[in-house]
Amino acid sequence: MDLGSSYTKGVLVDDENQIVDQHVVKTGFDFKRASSRIMDKLAAGHEIAMPVYTCGYGRDQVEFEHISNSEIMALSKTVFSRYGTKCSVIDIGGQDTKFIKINDQGQVDKFKMNRKCAAGTGSFLEEIAFRLDISPLEINALAEGATEEIRINSYCTVFAVSEIIGLIKKGATISNIAVGIYNSIIERCMEMVAVDETIIITGGVPEKHPAIVKLFKTKFRQVDSPPNSQFYAAWGSVLLNVKK
Repeated sequence: MDLGSSYTKGVLVDDENQIVDQHVVKTGFDFKRASSRIMDKLAAGHEIAMPVYTCGYGRDQVEFEHISNSEIMALSKTVFSRYGTKCSVIDIGGQDTKFIKINDQGQVDKFKMNRKCAAGTGSFLEEIAFRLDISPLEINALAEGATEEIRINSYCTVFAVSEIIGLIKKGATISNIAVGIYNSIIERCMEMVAVDETIIITGGVPEKHPAIVKLFKTKFRQVDSPPNSQFYAAWGSVLLNVKK
């Protein structure tokens, strides 16, 4: 399990360490409750071997036998297992964005977290969507219809909302603004990574907002975002501890 501050993700793997089931729930105010909900979903029709391998912000806030792991190490393990080459990972989650540099031996050379601010995270998208009275997922569909890129200069979520309202007043279309919102997130990511590196984008944001991955590919030469990447840290917690 990956017990994040916004969402808790869980995977069930077979004897070959391949995922056979996966679930995600909102973490809410109680890590124990969220992890129990995941356990109930995964245990339906399956016998789960203990311990459970955990990572994330609430990795020790569970009521069952577990072994906790570093989310950075777990995520890196899965990415290197899939790609087998040195690369940089940008993981865009609900409350934070992580940069991880993996060397050609699969080791973490360095990592960095975003500023203590919602900018560049899923919360940034959710807050703007709330203020615009749309679903966060609608931003992706709107961005697909953009005819130009409008720059959002404000990094702060509160100021960004005010700036967007001003742009709408001036006649900017919501589709063009949607691209500006995504580019604002990308700019926060570009502060942490070199443009010439191979970039693997993971997390719930690229999973639910494929338009942002397309924009990443216009700014970096080598970019990939694997499917189901929001479960990579949970999966990596198993890969770190269990031999095939």
